[in-house]
Amino acid sequence: MPPFLIAAAGLMGAVALTRFVLRESRRVSAKVDIFRTPPGTQEDTGIRLERDPVTGAYRPRAGN
Repeated sequence: MPPFLIAAAGLMGAVALTRFVLRESRRVSAKVDIFRTPPGTQEDTGIRLERDPVTGAYRPRAGN
């Protein structure tokens, strides 16, 4: 087989693999987006923790 046909077949395989990977990553991202929390929720802002000097445990800061 001539070398240019081997190179063309390899290039077509690489293009097909790239398209497959992009399609799968978009599909998975769409599934994950469903479970993301909308901006402005409590999880988005975060809860501030304060260290208790006596026990050394972290607890939510007063006023949260």
